[in-house]
Amino acid sequence: MTTNRLDLPADLGTPEYNRLMRFTDGVLTLQHQIKRADDFAQDGQWLMALEYLDVSARTLNLLKRVAREVPSQEIQP
Repeated sequence: MTTNRLDLPADLGTPEYNRLMRFTDGVLTLQHQIKRADDFAQDGQWLMALEYLDVSARTLNLLKRVAREVPSQEIQP
């Protein structure tokens, strides 16, 4: 998505934009959770690392659900 489009402000409230933002935020959250799990594992705090991995798995499942909401014609190569 480019940001130099004239109709971009009109697109900010569309369902497609909202799905994209939910997906993007979810991916960033997942990356953060996995990094925290790695940090805990490197510190020897295995229980906390496993908890973060469990939360990461739930976040990944939510991302799959958001991705399924996007109709196939919206997906561009």
